[in-house]
Order: sequence, then C-alpha cells, then structure tokens
Amino acid sequence: MAVRGQRFHIDLDSDQESSQQQIVVDPATTRSPCSLVADIQERPLSSSTRLPSPPRIKGSSNGFPAHRKPSRISQLKQESNRANSANGREQQTEPQAAARISLSSEEKKTKSDGWQEIDRENRQRIAEMSSDDIDQARRELMTGLSPSFIERLLKKANIEEDQSLERSSRTGARRESLPPSDSTHKKVAFNLNGAGTISPPPSADIESPVFDSQEKPINPPLDIQPVSSFSGYPAPPSFHFPRPPTPPSLDPEDPDFLSKLHSTYFPSLPSNPNALSWMQPPDAAEIEAYSPSLDNILPSAVRFDFRGRLLPPRLSSQIPPTKGLHHHGTAPEAAGYTVPELAHLSRSSFPSQRCIAYQTLGRILYRLGIGVFGPEDHELCQGLWKCVEQGRVLDTLTTEAARGGESGNRTCWVTATEAVWLWRKGGGRKWKAT
Repeated sequence: MAVRGQRFHIDLDSDQESSQQQIVVDPATTRSPCSLVADIQERPLSSSTRLPSPPRIKGSSNGFPAHRKPSRISQLKQESNRANSANGREQQTEPQAAARISLSSEEKKTKSDGWQEIDRENRQRIAEMSSDDIDQARRELMTGLSPSFIERLLKKANIEEDQSLERSSRTGARRESLPPSDSTHKKVAFNLNGAGTISPPPSADIESPVFDSQEKPINPPLDIQPVSSFSGYPAPPSFHFPRPPTPPSLDPEDPDFLSKLHSTYFPSLPSNPNALSWMQPPDAAEIEAYSPSLDNILPSAVRFDFRGRLLPPRLSSQIPPTKGLHHHGTAPEAAGYTVPELAHLSRSSFPSQRCIAYQTLGRILYRLGIGVFGPEDHELCQGLWKCVEQGRVLDTLTTEAARGGESGNRTCWVTATEAVWLWRKGGGRKWKAT
C-alpha cells in the first residue's frame, strides 16, 4: 500500500531564525486515516532540555580499555549454585580452602613428628637395656602375644624397611656425602626355637636375590651330566639342496651355435629355426642384394635415409650401425629403408614405428614430386611411383590424417598430416600406368 505524502512550505527569505517556526501544511494533503506513518512535528527547545552527550571511553594507564566485570552471574553458574545448595554442600571460598589445606599439612607434619618421637624413644630405651633385659622382654613378648600377631608385626617391619631403602636410593648422592653417625645401635634378634618357628611369608616388594653363574648349586639335581658326555648321541640330520648341473660354455662362432643354444637352455620348447634366422650371419645373396659392385638396381631396392635422401650402395655400406638405419630386411648389411619396407612399416601395430614410416614417406614424396630424383618420365621416378602405388602409401597416409587425433594416436595423426601436406606441397601427383 502506497503511503501518501504531505506538502509543506518553508520560508527561506527570512534571515532571522525564530524559535517558533510555523510550518504551513496543505490541508488537501492531510494524512489518511489508513496511513501507518505519523507526521513529523518539530517542537521548540527549552532551557531544561538536556542534549545527549557523546560516549566516553574509560581509559587506562597502558592505553587499552579496562576490563569490564560482568554485572550479572551467568545462567550456568546459577544452576551450579542451586544444585550445591539443594545437596547441602556450600561452596567454599578460596581463603577457607587454603586454610584447610594448610591445616591438613600441619596435621600430617605433627603426626609424622609424633611417630619419629616414638621411634626415637624406643631406640633409646633399647640402647639403655642390657642383654639380660632384652632376653627377658623377648620371652615376655613371645609368651604374651599370639604367633599370628607376631607374624603380622614382622611383615610390617619388612615393608617399612623396604620403604626406607627406597627413600635412601632416591637421595643416594646426598646420603653418601653425609658423615657417618657416631651413635652405635644394637641389633636385636629373636630366637623362636623355644616358642615355634615363625617366618614371614615372601613378599613381592623384597628384591630378588642375585645368582652367580660360576657358583656351584647347593643342591644339584641327580641327573646332571657334563656336556662332554653327550658325544655318543647321533648328530643332527643334514639338509641337502640339489644343485642344477652347470651348462657347458657355448661359442658364438660355432656354426651350430643356435641349435646348441636351444638344446642347452630351452630343451622343452619346440624348435623354430625361422624365428632365429635374424641372428645368423647374412649369406652371399643378402650381401650382394645392395652391393656397390652391382651394375643395375631395381627401384624397389633403392634405399633412403630418414630425411628422404637417396643412399647409393657405396654410401650405404659406409654408414655405421649406430645411425639406426640398419634392420633385418632383405639386405641386413646395407643401411637405409626401401619404399616397400616403409609401406610395410606404416601398417605396424606400434605407433612409434608408424610415425617413422609416415615421416620418411612424406619427405620421399616431396622430393619425388619436385624432381630431385629426376624428371617424371625417368625410369627411377616411374619405378618409385609404382612402388608407392603398390604399397598403397597414399591411401594409408590420407586415412590416418582424416582419422583425427581424438580417435587414435595423436603423434601418428600429426606425422601423417605432415606427410600428406608434403605430398601436396610437392605437386600431389599420382602414378599412372602407361
């Protein structure tokens, strides 16, 4: 609901401010009875009106506000006080608690002083007694007290003696530095032969005796024997671990090296000589396949390096194997790849091999297109184009480039795209049968 406003006029021409300024209100814009906001009325200030003073921050000597103590007790503390009053327990103040603690400590000190005084008097009285008096007092105790009570007294004496020994061990250095006492104490021993033998039971607090390993036992067992007497017993069984026979040494220069290798290390596997043919030295036919002494070389036997450059037989035989151009093909001794070998390698299942074949074939197609190996009607160029067509090199490259990087290996896609671009850059020609 919209609130209706009021219109009023203020006279701003007068320079003198009157204490009672009248506001002219338009009667046509009076407040509606349904309005929730009342009119603002200004009233004159009187001398008795007190203006509010700004708040003052109580400072301290260090510049920080002083700690404000709570004016009322928290609800949790009130409930705790009610529970204590309901149970009849009054909360003690700190002075009362301190007084009670000091009182209990004084009582303990007084009690310990009393025990020490009694012990001192007993020791002094025993020191003043003669041997006859001690024997008489001992007989009176044995006849007047029960054996069970005497046993409890002896046990208590042992426990107190252990406690005193423990206290002395804690202050060993301080006790050892003290001078020996001049006073002599008499030791009293009770002979219980006349009144029955009473011995205190073993206690867990008594230290266990120390045994000497070199000392002979007091009551040795009857069946004890020296170690030397066991020589007649049988020796423990020995374990035998079989060892495999040592294989004979093989000579790699032996003509039957591969057959001996199979019979020595893999006798249970079937023999396949064709799988090990690449390990055999090349024969005369493989050596003469790309020899410098040849007069004519087929275009399918021409070899190229990884940059697409043609390698003649003389140069191919001089390249060392460390360049990576040697492989187990038709001529293992010759370096380089032929176009049929690269076409076969481009269909490999290993992406790295396909990348090498794509890259090399693209560079060969570029050089072949721009006429590096001769004019288009030259016999070498015609033979190379025929090898490209028979190996379906262009179909393989275009298929791999059109596949995209999302559906296959991205590196293969990039190298195939580069190879197609180089083929188109060199003219994009195809071999035509004549």
